[in-house]
Amino acid sequence: MEPDHRLQHPPSLIPNLADWRFEHYLTMRLLPLFYLLLVAGAAAAVGGIVAVCFWLSTPAGLIAMACAPLVLLVIVAVVRAALEYLIMAHRIMRIIERMDALPDQVSDLAFRVDGITGHVDRLTDNVQDIHQDLMHVRPLLRSAGLPSRLLGWIKPPSPR
Repeated sequence: MEPDHRLQHPPSLIPNLADWRFEHYLTMRLLPLFYLLLVAGAAAAVGGIVAVCFWLSTPAGLIAMACAPLVLLVIVAVVRAALEYLIMAHRIMRIIERMDALPDQVSDLAFRVDGITGHVDRLTDNVQDIHQDLMHVRPLLRSAGLPSRLLGWIKPPSPR
């Protein structure tokens, strides 16, 4: 089975940005940069809102500055949760892509099992034939004492 090239890490980032066929996934490689940009953008937006509030009035600016850390924390938490959701979706997609390859790998499994079943059936028949033959010979072997001699020979010597 040939490996899926989209799941492999491409050698360099810049040439793959112009990959118009989307043969390589860059999501996981670009996600840290995207997270950094979103957090920086959120900090700039909150800072801008605080500056606008100070421009309007000093009390509004002080209230905005007091609320800014909490608002920034909530925004960063929401961004983090959304990106973790994307990571989870990406991992599920990769698992599903691997599962899509399973039918090709097990397509002739029924044929293989049928072949093994035939061999097992023949072996079972042979064992039953041997068992029946031994049952016919059993009285003769007992009268000659052969089983007890064989078992005595096979047994390990007793400790003295």
